[in-house]
Amino acid sequence: MNDYLVHSTAANGHIRCLAAVTTNLVNEARNRHDLYPVASAALGRLMTGALLMASAEFKGDERINLKLDGDGPLGVVFADAKVGEVRGYVHNPHVQLPANSLGKIDVAGGVGNGNLYVIKDLKLKEPYTSSIPLVSGEIAEDLTYYYAKSEQKPSSFGLGVLIDTDGSIIVAGGFLIQVMPGATEEELGAIENKLSLLKGVTDLILDLKTPEEIVNWLVGDLNPQILKKQPLNYKCNCSKEKYLSSLITLGKEQLEDLTKEENIQLVCSFCNEKYIFTSEELKEITKKI
Repeated sequence: MNDYLVHSTAANGHIRCLAAVTTNLVNEARNRHDLYPVASAALGRLMTGALLMASAEFKGDERINLKLDGDGPLGVVFADAKVGEVRGYVHNPHVQLPANSLGKIDVAGGVGNGNLYVIKDLKLKEPYTSSIPLVSGEIAEDLTYYYAKSEQKPSSFGLGVLIDTDGSIIVAGGFLIQVMPGATEEELGAIENKLSLLKGVTDLILDLKTPEEIVNWLVGDLNPQILKKQPLNYKCNCSKEKYLSSLITLGKEQLEDLTKEENIQLVCSFCNEKYIFTSEELKEITKKI
């Protein structure tokens, strides 16, 4: 099944519910960056959260960056998303940790204590930036706290990545429920009751398979209406032309030093794509400055 997200409302528009399956794109990130399980789980959750937030808040080419900057062994975990597209990286992809007290991958231990940074590029003069201290490092709880603290939007995230013994991704995905103005106590109670029955997000995906079925399980008692279905992909916008522009900014003197090399290799931190510039190409660039 291809990855996709559904956007729905329920309870006469009082509840917004988004659900996504992101198995393939998380597996692509894992393969591109050679992620060990702790890094796969952390980045997979963060990228899924970024896709849910982008779909909930944006309609065009606006972008959202989520940055976990903790003192754990993973270092920085970063996701960059727009509607339908995401990319990301982990500073230290080869972290190995024992299972946590619940016998699960210790994402919180990998992230550690620190801050969550949210940067929204709304295509205005300056991006909007906000930060909060991490409350758990499990990511779903941190994004839920972000919405309550910085956006004043009552919300609930569920994020999960299930990893096989060979490191591949069995399933990944998540959901975002937001309470809109006018919601009643009965409607909130129905949501809280369902969330109290939730064993885990990956169990939900394994049992129900599709985002539509996940929405129906979460808010099926509140007459959900599916508004749109959005394909999801791991996609990086890097190119050799963009790296060429970056090289030009180095200036003539530094470029002349680089021409002494047979070639140089630049690697994209988001997708691990490699770009080779030969000495002759560098000399041509230098002449144009």
